[in-house]
Amino acid sequence: MLQNLSSNLSHGEVTRRLVTVVVFTAACLLFSALAPSFLSADNVRAIVLSSSALLIVSVGATFVILMGSIDFSVGAIATFCGMLVAGLAPQLGFAAVLVACAAGLVFGVLNGLIYVYLRIPSILVTLGTATTLSGAVLFISDGQSVPIVDPIILDMAQGTWIPFVPNAVLIAVAIYLGSVAMGSRTIFGRMTVAIGSDEQTAALVGVNVKSTKIKAFAFSGLLAGVAGALLAARLGSGTATMGNSMTLDSITAVVVGGTAITGGVGTVAGTLLGVAFITTLTNGMNIMALQPFLQTIIQGVVILLAVLLNTSRARAEDVR
Repeated sequence: MLQNLSSNLSHGEVTRRLVTVVVFTAACLLFSALAPSFLSADNVRAIVLSSSALLIVSVGATFVILMGSIDFSVGAIATFCGMLVAGLAPQLGFAAVLVACAAGLVFGVLNGLIYVYLRIPSILVTLGTATTLSGAVLFISDGQSVPIVDPIILDMAQGTWIPFVPNAVLIAVAIYLGSVAMGSRTIFGRMTVAIGSDEQTAALVGVNVKSTKIKAFAFSGLLAGVAGALLAARLGSGTATMGNSMTLDSITAVVVGGTAITGGVGTVAGTLLGVAFITTLTNGMNIMALQPFLQTIIQGVVILLAVLLNTSRARAEDVR
């Protein structure tokens, strides 16, 4: 059953990726025409670098959305873990990064356990987690940024193990490739799609629904923790608002990348296109000096269009 699900989605997935590529290309052409500096080497590098943390968060969120659930806590987890790195670095050094990643994993597991065993909708569980962690960060830091001076932590994101390629990008690409393999070549990846397609049928054919859901939220929390640590290292400090945009951006990237918000349709691989589109769109609007409120409106329209596209195609595939 799980193999059939993957093969039946291939045609719709190709169509969704093609649409995303066409729109992405059109946006790049528009921005380059209106702002010649858009395609400069420095700006392209800035786009790629800013995509790194979002890509890590988004691939984790993809598994949750593939199940038909949602994780609104990734931005808050990333912020909390980034602040954790900044706060613990003077005492622990690079070990602070490991502590932050472990914290992200714990928050993800808690989300999954509450969602599965207390049967509270995932949107409410993760919103509660997000609110709690956001408040905790503001309380602990008093809204102040915490600088990071540890050279090893800073090098993790700002250094270049390969000339001209920031380490943050290398880490993001490695996690992305590993996540793509997990989604397409492991039982866990196929089970998330099966649950999103039809949870009751998946349970009947032997899928451990509860365990899979908890694992998906745990993985999402872990990658949010990694992204928070990487973002803090790239910025050189932990701030109480550094992950605020990640939640909306990650959901947008996943949906634009071809994953249906209702679950059961999409792949982790397509999320890369969504991340590229979102970061390019944000960068282009910033170069054109559009007002922040207008940027938010445009992003909201993009989400609506992506949801409508994926929903209509998912229904067409169900009919076939």
